[in-house]
Amino acid sequence: MLPAFPAFGQQASPPPIQQVEIKAPSGAEQRRNDTAGRLSITREDIARYGDVNVSALLRRQPGIAVVNGEVRMRGLGSGYTQILIDGAPAAAGFSIDSLAPSMIERIDVMRNGSAEFGAQAIAGSINIIMRKNHVRAQRDLTIGAAAARGHLVNPSAASRWADQRGELAWSIGAELSRPGFQFDESRYETEYNLQDGIENDLIIRESGPWESHKIALTPRLNWKYAGGHSLAWQATLERSLVRTASCAKETLLKGVNTTYPDNCFTLDMPLTSLRSDVTWTRSIGPGKLVAKAAIDHHERKSDYLFTGVGREATLVRRVLSDAVDYTTTLSGKYLAPLGGSHSLGLGWDGGQTRRTEFRNESDTTIAGAALGSLDEDYKARVDRMALFAQDEWAISPRLQAYLGLCWEGLQTDVTGRTMAHVRNTSSVLSPVAQLLWKLPGSEKDQVRFALSRTYKAPLTRLLVPRRYTTNNANSPTNPDVLGNPELRPELAWGVDTGYEKYFGKDGVASVSAYVRRIEGVVVNAVDLTQKPYLSTPSNNGNAKVAGIEADTKFSPHRDLDLRANLGYNWSSLDSVPGPDNRLAEQVVGTSNTGFDYRPTPTYTVGMNLNLQFGGAVRISENQRAYKGPVRTLDLYALWKACDASKWRLSITQALQQDQVSGRWARTDEGTHNLRFVETSRMVVRLVLETRL
Repeated sequence: MLPAFPAFGQQASPPPIQQVEIKAPSGAEQRRNDTAGRLSITREDIARYGDVNVSALLRRQPGIAVVNGEVRMRGLGSGYTQILIDGAPAAAGFSIDSLAPSMIERIDVMRNGSAEFGAQAIAGSINIIMRKNHVRAQRDLTIGAAAARGHLVNPSAASRWADQRGELAWSIGAELSRPGFQFDESRYETEYNLQDGIENDLIIRESGPWESHKIALTPRLNWKYAGGHSLAWQATLERSLVRTASCAKETLLKGVNTTYPDNCFTLDMPLTSLRSDVTWTRSIGPGKLVAKAAIDHHERKSDYLFTGVGREATLVRRVLSDAVDYTTTLSGKYLAPLGGSHSLGLGWDGGQTRRTEFRNESDTTIAGAALGSLDEDYKARVDRMALFAQDEWAISPRLQAYLGLCWEGLQTDVTGRTMAHVRNTSSVLSPVAQLLWKLPGSEKDQVRFALSRTYKAPLTRLLVPRRYTTNNANSPTNPDVLGNPELRPELAWGVDTGYEKYFGKDGVASVSAYVRRIEGVVVNAVDLTQKPYLSTPSNNGNAKVAGIEADTKFSPHRDLDLRANLGYNWSSLDSVPGPDNRLAEQVVGTSNTGFDYRPTPTYTVGMNLNLQFGGAVRISENQRAYKGPVRTLDLYALWKACDASKWRLSITQALQQDQVSGRWARTDEGTHNLRFVETSRMVVRLVLETRL
């Protein structure tokens, strides 16, 4: 004991400190271990090219096409792709480009149906996850400006503040922007009679500015209290004013001019968008209960003025209109482990959308003489209720399964001053099964299979029988448009399968295929027997849809990342004779090729080449359409000036390829051919990102 006393008096040397690095799983790891095989677009991917629109960044992803700012999966048209905001279906009237990319944390792309997220996903779902609160204080500022052919087209500023005090965390994001561009389009119209060839041949050139003044706010509060419970509130408020003006001039090659060969229009359109939701999370036993209540309000007002001058007539048309979509939803789910290999989920999702719309039109001559007026108002209501159950089952270490069942009921009511009340009721029972099998003898090769029943509800705006009239030259290729309150949902059975191989740190290569059988396809056809010509949507026939997709991403060197993807789609509509009897809005092919290269730790450069192919499509026996190829080259360079600041230079539409499309129709009088050529301009954008 005596020799031990000096030892007690000595100070023991501390053990060596081990450094622990905590890293979130990469996108490849998440994709590999997820039964549904979702693709995650990370915050870094979102910011890479400095995009001001969400649709612009999504077009670089596998199997996604963008047409007129609308995002589409599997090449399918409007309404086939389900858009989710934090897991909840986006409300009627929502535009994906109303969200600022700076306010988004990540985007999940899901190719298959899911009981939890609803069955309105024939093509798939895109889930936009908004940025949440951070434990540490955050002060970010982004300032940018863009130019096209010497004109400043998009100055913008975005900022985000976040902090936490005890159990209360808060954040607020704000954005100011003024996007704009110069619109230039040429239309070539040719009419052939049945006797001696060309009857009318003319060129119409139209140009004018388009700009929007926009402000957006995204506040969020999150409170955690005893027992692991939490309460979260978030909102998105956007206010914008769109202004555009355009003038058209005709060049007559043969025949006669249109009624108003010299015409101009102006449009002022205030837009208001508000979304607010409250989420309550409570731990119950081994699982948790999540309940959410949300409201969405989207309003579009417009003041439109058209002035047309012709040899025999003049027209001044003033149109005042207002369309409001108001949606309320209440949803909830209970998620809990069941035994050692099951994860059970039960839930509901109910909501109501109300759309009110009016249109007041007055026509006069330039001298002020009255020519006519039109006063319309309509109301549409869509009630929806969904119940779901799901089980994520780890059958073995190499075999995982997802089994789900969802029932959704839908009721639509449409009323108006000049129409009788129309009510439609429908429901669909949607089973979903997904399998993930990790191949024996390999840790990184796996196969997927999915079977699902999905549907597409009619878009609310298509249910309202408001007539959108053409101001000049109504024809089979330029008809009026009228909604249809009798539209029914489209129903589909689908099968998906795929093979994936993972290699290196985050390398992945995959190939997949899908098949869909869609019943009651909504077709927009023109009545060629009556004038003025009118296009109305209707459920007409069934369709078969199939396609293949392939994508790869890998790093041959630690400073170089390569990526490529390819998608090809087929379809046939049985109510339309072939050839080319595809779904009218389907994009046949998509392709992306790109790289990111870091020559030094402070510099990164990259590019992406996007291709979209449409081709010819037969809409009906006597109507055709054509969409030319779209080639988009995007470039960027990133300089990390210091730990807190980055400079980002990006170039979009570097190829400046004009976009070509066309329509063709045959009547008892002859044939009508209309071709569009829209000018594309290169945009250069410089952005400063800094932490305050």
